Amino acid sequence: MRPVKEQILAVVYGGYSSEFEISVKSGRSVARWLRNAGRNVHEVIISREGWWALTLSPEGKERQWPIDRNDFSFTPGDGKKVTFDKVFIAVHGDPGENGRLQAYFEMLGITFSGCSSLCAAIAFDKYACKSYLRDSRANLGRDILLRRGDPYSPAEIKARTGLPAFVKPCGGGSSFGVSKIHRIEELDAALRTAFAESDTVIVEQCLYGREIDCAVFEDVYGPRALPLIEIIPRREFFDYDAKYNGASSEICPAPLPEEDRVRIQNEAVMIYHRLGCSGLVRMDFIYGPDNRPYFLEVNPNPGMTESSLVPQMVRAAGMTMEEFLARLMDLAGEKK
Repeated sequence: MRPVKEQILAVVYGGYSSEFEISVKSGRSVARWLRNAGRNVHEVIISREGWWALTLSPEGKERQWPIDRNDFSFTPGDGKKVTFDKVFIAVHGDPGENGRLQAYFEMLGITFSGCSSLCAAIAFDKYACKSYLRDSRANLGRDILLRRGDPYSPAEIKARTGLPAFVKPCGGGSSFGVSKIHRIEELDAALRTAFAESDTVIVEQCLYGREIDCAVFEDVYGPRALPLIEIIPRREFFDYDAKYNGASSEICPAPLPEEDRVRIQNEAVMIYHRLGCSGLVRMDFIYGPDNRPYFLEVNPNPGMTESSLVPQMVRAAGMTMEEFLARLMDLAGEKK
């Protein structure tokens, strides 16, 4: 019997957005967990300055080798070219969540874990994603789209969304560029902040209720929801400090009655299927006083640091990150 060739995996992180540092932390965590699972992993960091594969010298010194973007390979000091069998994309924001990196790997025929380029492009854009769901049974808040340079009427926006309202970049994560406005006079400054992150901005109704997050992944049995997390920010909303500097409480599993838990998880699985997701995604909901989960957004490449939400959900499901990520990579490409 011919021995099975060991697969060479790449974990890609970094990117071109404000989420660069968070992506680096996510990617290094993923690489460590996959190595602990016995996988042959190389780390690849990308930035506007270049793409590099990282290796360690026998003395433990990190070295960088340029990636040949013609075939996503690199050649280290021994002169033996390294190519990859599968890729885990841990880039948050541009170009890893908006479909650009996925399209690159699709053109090269390299298998990767996560959403296709089309799905990622739709899911990453907050307004496009909600528009894709409008004729489904998903519960959505009122919103309005603005493009850079568009004329706008503050009075019309107020009439549409009410106050308070959220002003968000359509493309972006980690709450960069997000503002909550209570008076219409705050709109102009909030738009400037949001347009610093994206060419399109969504102004969105402020929904009231419990903030619940649900991650969905796909295995041989189909899409499955992980245990829910309830976010209780100690700030106005779940902003950057709440996410990464401890200014929130995160309760996993979320303290919800079984009926409510199932309702939210079923909603997340429905949206996963509706958008055509694959691999792992995380969705944010407001669970309203009417016992309906209102969809906020989907994260095609959710944070994967030790303290991120998805690792908490995985541990609450009784799995280790090593076995969970190994399973994701084993199944990557099965339904692309």
